[in-house]
Amino acid sequence: MRLVITKRNCMALPWRGPPPADDEVHFDSYRERLMKYVPAEALVLFVAVYGSAYAVLGTEPFFPLLARWIVLAGIAVTVIWLWKIDGVTDLVQVGISAVGFVAWIFAFGVVPVAELPWYNQVAAALFLPVYVFVSPVLDGIPDRF
Repeated sequence: MRLVITKRNCMALPWRGPPPADDEVHFDSYRERLMKYVPAEALVLFVAVYGSAYAVLGTEPFFPLLARWIVLAGIAVTVIWLWKIDGVTDLVQVGISAVGFVAWIFAFGVVPVAELPWYNQVAAALFLPVYVFVSPVLDGIPDRF
């Protein structure tokens, strides 16, 4: 299951029968949260689509507009994938993963992001590992690491 199980959302899980007591529930550890918050499927799809489009159409004058649409589609795919395919019903987790996707896009330095006047590649590259390793504690400090 891709849903991060925390004390906050434990009662929202679809239990068969009465929900177990808190001491019987296996809450996700830091490592489990870390793996569940990274939107790997959406990132792989984005890299494939953006890389292919850049290789074929990168010199065309309309490519920056196309690249913006690919980035927006990547954000939408992240949310839809988590919600519909992985069954993540917790909006906090969906939000953390969507912001994580954007952090990865900034670190990649793709055309729509690199054209922003305030964009800094070094800052984006330094922000990514900070966000990835801090995101598991955004929804509360886990009991186990």
